[in-house]
Amino acid sequence: MKTFFFSFFLFLSFVEIVHAQNRSDSRFVNDAIRSLQGKILFQIYQYDGNRIKEEHAVNVSGNTGAYTGSLDIDGSQWKCRVMNGETAEDGSSDLKVTFSLQKGILTGAGVGVAFDFNKWSEKNYLLIPAAVYDANRFRVVNSGYMAPYPKSDYGNKHASLLFSDCPRLSFEPAKASKIELLTGNASTPAICFFSPGLQRGFILLTDQKTRFGNSGMFVEENAERNRARFIISAPGVRERIADFGRFRNSEDHGADWKAGDEIVLHFHLYSFAAGSVPSLLKKFMEVRKSFTGPNHPENITPFSAVMHFTTDFEDAQRWYEDPAGSFYRSSNNNIFQLGWAGGLQNTFAFLALGDSLHRDRVFKNINLVISKMQGASGYFFGIFDHGNLLSDRDSIPDAAMVRKNSDVLFWLLKHFLLLKAQGRGVLIKHEWEQAAKRLAQAFVKTWKENGQFGQYVNAATGKTIIFNSTAGAIAPAGLALASAYFHEPEYLEVAKASALYFYNQYVIKLGLTGGCCGDILQDADAETAFGLLESMMALYSATGDKQWLSRAKVEADLCATWTLSYDEEFPPGSTLNTLHAHVAGAVFASVQNKHAAPGICTSSGNYLFKLYRATGDRRYADLLNDIIHAHAEVMETPGRHTTGIDPGTSMERIQPTDADGVEAIGQILHTSNTWTETNGMLMALENPSVYLRMDKNEIYVFDAIVVETIKRDAGGVTLRISNPCRFSASVSIFSENGQQAEQPLQYTAFLKWPKIEIQPGETKTVLVKAQNHQYKIVELK
Repeated sequence: MKTFFFSFFLFLSFVEIVHAQNRSDSRFVNDAIRSLQGKILFQIYQYDGNRIKEEHAVNVSGNTGAYTGSLDIDGSQWKCRVMNGETAEDGSSDLKVTFSLQKGILTGAGVGVAFDFNKWSEKNYLLIPAAVYDANRFRVVNSGYMAPYPKSDYGNKHASLLFSDCPRLSFEPAKASKIELLTGNASTPAICFFSPGLQRGFILLTDQKTRFGNSGMFVEENAERNRARFIISAPGVRERIADFGRFRNSEDHGADWKAGDEIVLHFHLYSFAAGSVPSLLKKFMEVRKSFTGPNHPENITPFSAVMHFTTDFEDAQRWYEDPAGSFYRSSNNNIFQLGWAGGLQNTFAFLALGDSLHRDRVFKNINLVISKMQGASGYFFGIFDHGNLLSDRDSIPDAAMVRKNSDVLFWLLKHFLLLKAQGRGVLIKHEWEQAAKRLAQAFVKTWKENGQFGQYVNAATGKTIIFNSTAGAIAPAGLALASAYFHEPEYLEVAKASALYFYNQYVIKLGLTGGCCGDILQDADAETAFGLLESMMALYSATGDKQWLSRAKVEADLCATWTLSYDEEFPPGSTLNTLHAHVAGAVFASVQNKHAAPGICTSSGNYLFKLYRATGDRRYADLLNDIIHAHAEVMETPGRHTTGIDPGTSMERIQPTDADGVEAIGQILHTSNTWTETNGMLMALENPSVYLRMDKNEIYVFDAIVVETIKRDAGGVTLRISNPCRFSASVSIFSENGQQAEQPLQYTAFLKWPKIEIQPGETKTVLVKAQNHQYKIVELK
């Protein structure tokens, strides 16, 4: 019997196409989605190019978890086998669907599993990690990469969030819509949602690929927004491909099948009670690796070698002397850019080296920023070009990124703290301190006037140009440091109020943060998520209030959605495939910029270490460890070429998507980026090689070394440390007891971590023991 079935074509109304089976008979209920009033269909598609020509649902029957069904399509005989696992205590179930062609041929075809939700609501929070946040259901500008803001947004505090043209469910009412992605677009192959009405969450996990390549991940919603369908398909056939702020026509197509061909689509499904978006994020953090299994970080380059190679390259190629102002380049030209991608972030690592050459260069860089880039308002202009101050947004005169100014406040104060910890506080110039204080006061003034920091301000007048977003996510961290440094309690009050505003208005209500990158609009991005986590941990450090730890955990769970959770397979012949690279830990940029990168822009991520240290939850350490090791996978080293430039270089593309073209997947471009190189230095500097708890059996290794605990007794802890890398390792060991771990970690704690030198291939046995309320390393023979 034939009936008509509604199928979505992108941004069009439903189009009726013929089913091969009665729809009501072809539904299958799995316990994991029963509570969500969901059903499952097993489908075979016939394509005309990149569009579905016919869609056939296979009716299955059976019991005790095994179900089968068959279907004849144009003389080809198909079989579908379903293995439906029992529901576990955590609400999860395993579903394995095998499609096989028993007889005949079928060209231009594909298969898929569809999950229908007939009690859907537009209020549901839809998450596809690193690609879709709150369904991306926001106002959109269809103007491509780095689109201009509408003039109506200038100074408009009430303007709604503005996204680039990206896969989304419709912001406009009464329009059916469809999201078309491949598994490579997601940091974890998953589709998730939280239903406020049902007070439940749902997570679908699946494989990256079949023999046809990466699978399709589609979400369809009807015009009434009361029904939705999630589809996992092989091959993944999209009508349009999303690139950076625009779409292009897809060349995807169905596959040609012959007798004996078979495809397996495998799923883990989770349905669970959930009272809020954080409940969904927490569950996702718990299960993100449960389907793909543990990833396998490789030990390639020790921290000390990362510092050595990158310092040599930066000194030779990034330092720029000019009469108008000298600086470490933050890009591949001779224009200085502040914050965001390197300026006054890269200098921190050089200052930590402690030698006079690097200290003098850092001071020249700071002098340039303080003397020539601060506006009358206290805010800084973001770009300095040989004496000229440029706008951070071409279409808006005198626009300065709030994100860049947030970075300046935070990192400038960190420079001051580092100099004091080095015993060189007398070298801090009064005008530097006054500039930092003026910037802190500018943030306070903006907050008092607007109850937010906005996204762009006029550096000359201080007036907010573009409101909203969480572009100032790291500003609370800077204000917390400024409060302690200048003994200004008001700064801390604004820090707490603004961080709480970001948390409640964006993380809790929308399940996202965004607007931090200088080349996007207010799209969801990773940089604000990690930046706000920095602020949460800064406020915990400043106040001792463990509520900030609770919020930090939620924020870290959000950060995990941006981070590649498994060792993705890349196409044969690509750089990453040739290197056998394990890049779990690569951090996606934003929903506009569809690529991952080696590290957090721009940070060591040591707040994840601090969160692990404060809570004992190793998942936060694991997240940081993945990020650290992903960076090493793509950094150029002698004998292992990635960028093809000099050792210590890296670049920002770890590309799992075809947003740059299918030929770009897995390729590392022959260029480099300052901010990814800065990341490497900061991760090597601010995170310990080994973290050791002396009072319990707890140890974590972040560096590219192997550590074994030999003995624990009253005399201390004996460790065997091996260096499997091709380069010597200067291994830092941070040891403490439980009472010490209760105290927030200072920003310059790394200066006190003792180190041991280990040559390539060498193994040393050491005793870590207490001495004068500190811990000392003793080499044993």
